[in-house]
Amino acid sequence: MKFAAPRRRRDCAAGTKKFELLRAFSAATVLVSTAWPIASNAATDLPADPVPPSKTAAATSTDTGTGTDTAHDGVVSGGTLKAVTVTGSNLQRASTYAPKTVSTGQYRGLDALDVPATVNVVTRDVLTAQAATGIYDALRNVAGVVRQQLSGIAYDQLSIRGIALDNRTSYYLNGVLPIDNNIWMPMEDKDRVEVLKGASALYYGFAVPAGIVNMVTKRAGNTPVTSASLLVDSNGSVGAHADVARRFGTDNQFGIRVNAMDEHLETPITGDRGYRKFESVALDWRANDRLSFKYDLEHIDERVVEQAGITPLAAVNGVIALPRLPDASTLLVPNDKKTNATATSQLLRADYLISENWSANVSVGQSITQRDRWLWILQKYNVNTGNGSLQGSKQNGQFYESKVARAEVNGLFQTGNINHDVTFGVSETWQFQPDFTTYYYTATQNLYSPVSITQLTAAGSKAFYAQHINNRGAYVFDRIDLTSTLQFTPGLRYSDYHATQAFTTTQDVNRTSPSASLVYKITPQTSVYASYIEGLESAGSAPATASNAYQVLPAAVSKQEELGVRHRFSNDSLASIALFQIRQPAASTDANNVYALNGTGRYRGLEFSYQGDVTRDLSIVTTGMWLNSRLVDSSDPSTLGKIPENTPRYTGSIFLNYRVPHVAGFSLNGGAYFVGSRPINDANQATIPGYTLFSAGARYATRMFGKAATFQLNVENAFNKHYWASAGSSQLGIGLERTVSLTSTFDF
Repeated sequence: MKFAAPRRRRDCAAGTKKFELLRAFSAATVLVSTAWPIASNAATDLPADPVPPSKTAAATSTDTGTGTDTAHDGVVSGGTLKAVTVTGSNLQRASTYAPKTVSTGQYRGLDALDVPATVNVVTRDVLTAQAATGIYDALRNVAGVVRQQLSGIAYDQLSIRGIALDNRTSYYLNGVLPIDNNIWMPMEDKDRVEVLKGASALYYGFAVPAGIVNMVTKRAGNTPVTSASLLVDSNGSVGAHADVARRFGTDNQFGIRVNAMDEHLETPITGDRGYRKFESVALDWRANDRLSFKYDLEHIDERVVEQAGITPLAAVNGVIALPRLPDASTLLVPNDKKTNATATSQLLRADYLISENWSANVSVGQSITQRDRWLWILQKYNVNTGNGSLQGSKQNGQFYESKVARAEVNGLFQTGNINHDVTFGVSETWQFQPDFTTYYYTATQNLYSPVSITQLTAAGSKAFYAQHINNRGAYVFDRIDLTSTLQFTPGLRYSDYHATQAFTTTQDVNRTSPSASLVYKITPQTSVYASYIEGLESAGSAPATASNAYQVLPAAVSKQEELGVRHRFSNDSLASIALFQIRQPAASTDANNVYALNGTGRYRGLEFSYQGDVTRDLSIVTTGMWLNSRLVDSSDPSTLGKIPENTPRYTGSIFLNYRVPHVAGFSLNGGAYFVGSRPINDANQATIPGYTLFSAGARYATRMFGKAATFQLNVENAFNKHYWASAGSSQLGIGLERTVSLTSTFDF
């Protein structure tokens, strides 16, 4: 059987009680590791899906998407010491800080050089070196990503390129399942995190044009993994994490990877404690040479007190007086009013190779997040004395459900001398949120000298009415090789969007969204591209602080153009630069405290990134963005020509990891993360200053009692910077203080 060789890979494929669970899991880990047959140690992972022989090179590359953990320190995480053979080729080894392929949206399986869009990939090696534990820990390595509204204690609310991500439609598991970002997102079971920036209607239908955040799970490779980690930090947190992976069966056709973590959490805020834990399993089965299945299940459980956001005062003569920064280590709210949240996500995918040039895949999934929440804001304060009012919102029974079904057919064919790589797809997403009631409570509090609050006064309630959203669509895109160096990709999606909510106008939107791109290979290692794509979005719902809190906004259409260039170096390091423009209908809170679509935001920018190795011993991830954003059309004269809220003109980051020569297994790292000043609202009536945070770390990989062991020290906010972390939606978030963490990992 002979296979064509297309330009992209087809992817056919809080105390003692809690630690009793850890001990039980550790016992299960030992049982599993001794009872299961050990797969042969191969130099690379065999692909789990029935991919054509011409594509196995991509599947078994050094890209961490293969499911094998890698490390530059000379020890495979979850494995054994790597054998080192000194040859000429080793002098230019492939970098594990740079991606080879992309796993998001219509670019799934495509070589990064062939992607006509900005896609940033944070690899497993970067996540490990930085000891990333949440989604912002990963995405601070991505240009243009800043916190929105919150400080990140309970979860990370973010914006990209000045546009706020939607917590229900912007975050995905394995590129298919939308998951709700109202809870902590663990990174310990993720192989990589990708950000597809800009509009994405072609593949995802309704989503804000900020981008798509895709979390790709770890999977079992041919190298067995039995790893246990102990975690402690300077705040008093203690936790443990286990990672077990095996392939088994006569032909290694079955794979399983299990991750679990349990942590007693002490935050940098005195008296704010709780727990967070998760369990996940990734299964795969290569049924035969044509059919394969993948299944993922992840359960997250979190309990923590949410720090109060600071509500800006009303403007006087067009200017808002900001308070001085409160003590970041002081809790402004009662420490017994915790937010409890759980999330369960599961996704099943089947891939079938129809013939040598045609394949199909089907995915179905469900994600449910539940919260009993206490949301806090401090408002109506005196900027000099700090005396003000604390408002607590008790929101029990929050429930967010997403279900998805997607089917695709991909084929390779020729028309004359022109090669086609075409994909036809249909998708449908159902989202549901039932009724719940917010009960308001107030208490007197001082912003600068907080007191312990023992009594709350009831202050009314507000109902949220059930919301049903159905987002369905059909799409087609065709990668056409006009020449050996020029590829044109037209695409089209028909979307049918239906949203209902009591006392809100029912939305029925039908729209056809075009897209088009050109990629030109200047050399085999350098490409330039131009693209146009549209975005569809529901524009979200009004924040809790608005007079129309939680009301769903009508659908909106955004448009994006982008030009870019990429170059891959001989060691697989990747450099990218892109120029973009996005026009998006803008939602904000007006002078009457009503959150509504009231203008158009224009976002023009230039961004760059470099991922990979500078020398044999020095790896780097660096990004930067210049952003010129304006509200160019607004029904509110006070915002016309102004910068959209929480949007910095400049952002940038750099992270360096240095493997110390002549000291096997020892490395040092450091990072700097800059966010420029940001207006707190669309009228630009006040601005929070920019800041730079620094991180540092050291890692030592060795062997103890014949087993691989790694000890890692990381310091966040190394110089204990005092700063405003976020603005937006009528809130200011206080930045967190320095944290020192130590992770000890043992591989069995």
